Amino acid sequence: MKVLLILLLLVGSALAGTDQGERDEFTGEAVDFFLGKDKMAAKLEMTPSANCVEGDMEMTEEQKEVYNMMREVTAKNRARVRRAATTAFRLWPDKTLVYKFDSQLSKTMKTKFEEAVALYRETTCIKFVEAKDGYSGDVRPINIKGTGNGCYSTVGGPGGNLNLQESRCDHLGVCLHEIGHALGVYHEQTRSDRGDHVTINEKNIRKGYGNNFKMVDRPLLAPYDLQSIMHYSCDAFSKDGRSETIVPQDSSVKEKMGLQRRLSRLDIYKFNLMYGCYEGCPEDLKDKCQHGGVPSKECTCVCPEEYKGPYCEIFNAETACSALFTDTSGVIQSPGYPARYPSNTECVYAIECPVGMTVHLDFTDFDVEGYGCFYDIFETKTGDIIDEIYPDEYCDRELKGVAKHSKTNLALMKFKSDYMFNYKGFQVEYRCE
Repeated sequence: MKVLLILLLLVGSALAGTDQGERDEFTGEAVDFFLGKDKMAAKLEMTPSANCVEGDMEMTEEQKEVYNMMREVTAKNRARVRRAATTAFRLWPDKTLVYKFDSQLSKTMKTKFEEAVALYRETTCIKFVEAKDGYSGDVRPINIKGTGNGCYSTVGGPGGNLNLQESRCDHLGVCLHEIGHALGVYHEQTRSDRGDHVTINEKNIRKGYGNNFKMVDRPLLAPYDLQSIMHYSCDAFSKDGRSETIVPQDSSVKEKMGLQRRLSRLDIYKFNLMYGCYEGCPEDLKDKCQHGGVPSKECTCVCPEEYKGPYCEIFNAETACSALFTDTSGVIQSPGYPARYPSNTECVYAIECPVGMTVHLDFTDFDVEGYGCFYDIFETKTGDIIDEIYPDEYCDRELKGVAKHSKTNLALMKFKSDYMFNYKGFQVEYRCE
């Protein structure tokens, strides 16, 4: 940890703006910021554990046999293989995952696991019940333990194991990911439609690990999600730990794959679909969700933070400098531009072009405090908003003279400043094309 802090200090000093002096402190928020970027959860999960498939999926011999069939499926035997998969990998009955803590599991790991469970409870209709001493229910609990080596889980239920090795798996993303397996979900990057989104660079795969990249046939419930809690990072099973094995077609997503800090909206949608959480909701609910929203368990929509309302139809302008732009062209400036922007500012901007058009952004000026973008920061979301969870992040003079294009008719931007050091800010010219 000391080595990491020294490196972070050096990075901060190198990126600091000299316009108003240098930072004389390196706060806990800054450390958390960098630690959140290291994709540690994905690295821990892809570390091979005994008797596990693709690093962290514990399977019986029967399940392995069926899983291999799913990898080698043909049009002729697809129906039979999918029936076998439904039997081998089952969902939890009554939408309820029952778990039991092993007596040797530490309080720290229990707390982290419960933190992840709380997010599933909040966003899905799936129930989580702890089988405490004296439990006499009919459903066999999954054993949450820490005695095995690595971070892994069985796939589906009931019963099985979810292992959180002490001092190695103490990460929210790890717990969210392994609970995903326990609920019956596989890795996102093995989907049959991955070729439309990523390329597998076989020459960079560690010798003997190519089998981990085989596509697995199963019903596709939701769009491919590069930012899913179940997607590995670009260096998964890399021969040297650095070379890219999973390369997204959209290069801007590369640093977001495998972050695993939270459930994405498509994760939420997928789990709710799997467990029948939309029973009783209008059949056209998905079509009613706007601006990247997906159906919620309450029969409304789970919205991007920039929108609110039952169907994500309302721009969420919580600050005076936030604004929605619907003209086909215009100019957006930071508060006070070209003078220095104020401290403790947060502005959210949404540009919504007519359907069928995209947003073109020209950053004619850009000067935001550096320091690695953890004090002042400018964020953009220009991809398919439905799967945009982690924004692109910029500071210093990174965007000056840069042009960006959205994939849809919507582009979202956010600017945040802290209590120190104010810079000139930015000017963005936009147009709908």
